[in-house]
Amino acid sequence: MDKTLVIYHANCPDGFGAAYAAFESLGAEAHFVAARHGDTPPDCQDAVVYIVDFSYKRPIMEIICQAAKKVIVLDHHISAVEDLAGLDQEYDNLTLNFDMDRSGAVITWEYFHQTPVPKLLRYIEDRDLWRFQLTDSRIINLAVDSYDFDFAQWREFVTQPEKLAQLHEAGTAIARYLEQLYVQYQKRAVMGQIAGYDVPIVNCPPVLSSELLHRLGENQPFAAGYSEVGLERRWSLRSTEEGVNVAEVAQRFGGGGHQHAAGFRTELDASSLHLS
Repeated sequence: MDKTLVIYHANCPDGFGAAYAAFESLGAEAHFVAARHGDTPPDCQDAVVYIVDFSYKRPIMEIICQAAKKVIVLDHHISAVEDLAGLDQEYDNLTLNFDMDRSGAVITWEYFHQTPVPKLLRYIEDRDLWRFQLTDSRIINLAVDSYDFDFAQWREFVTQPEKLAQLHEAGTAIARYLEQLYVQYQKRAVMGQIAGYDVPIVNCPPVLSSELLHRLGENQPFAAGYSEVGLERRWSLRSTEEGVNVAEVAQRFGGGGHQHAAGFRTELDASSLHLS
C-alpha cells in the first residue's frame, strides 16, 4: 500500500476541518501533519501527498513533487494560486485544485466524498470566508474553538446532531467573555508601519486575532496582530472590503493567505530572551 500523507493548515479550524474530511475517507492509515508557512515539510519520498487548506512556497513544492509519487493540493488561498500557477504543467504528478468560493474543509470534503457536506463544516466555512450567513454562526464557531482538534470529537459533532446543538449554549457564554477581551485589547493597539502602510498593531493571543483585527481595521489599510513563540513573532493581518490586499503584504515577508486575511512569521534576536 502506498504511503499516504495529509498535510494541513496548522492551528486553524478550516485546516483541521480539511484534515477531518480526508480522515473520514482515508482513515488512520494516512499520516496527518499540521503545517505552517516556513515549516520544513515531512519526508514525502514515494508518497501520495494531499496538501489541504495549505500550500508550501513554490521552491518547496518543487522538491515535494520531485520526491512524491503523487501530490494533490486542495486549497483556496489566493497567494497559493498566484505562487503555484503553472507548476502542474511542469510536474505531471501534481494536481492543483483551487476554489476561492469554498473553504479548505468544504473543498476537501467534496473531493473525497459523494455525501452532502456536514453542517459542522458549513459553519467552519461560513466563518473562514467571513460570511456569517448561517444562523448563530459566530456562536457555534466559538464553541467549536473550545475543543481540541480531535478527529473523534469532530466525528461526534458530525454524526450526532444533539452534540452540535449543545454548542449554542456553550458558545453564548464564550462570546460574552470574549467581548470583554476585545474591548480591552482594542485599547492596547498602537499605530506602526508595515510594508509602508501606517496601521494599528496589537500584541494579542491568536485566538482573538481575527475578530479583533477586523474591528481595528475599520477605516484603515489593514490591522496587524502578533504573538511570540520562542524566537518567532507570528503575525496576522486583516483588512476590510475597502482595505488593501493583505495577502500581498504577507508575501513580502514569506507568508501568504487571502485578500483580507493573511499571516507571516519573523525571527526574534536571541538576546530578547536574556534580561539582566
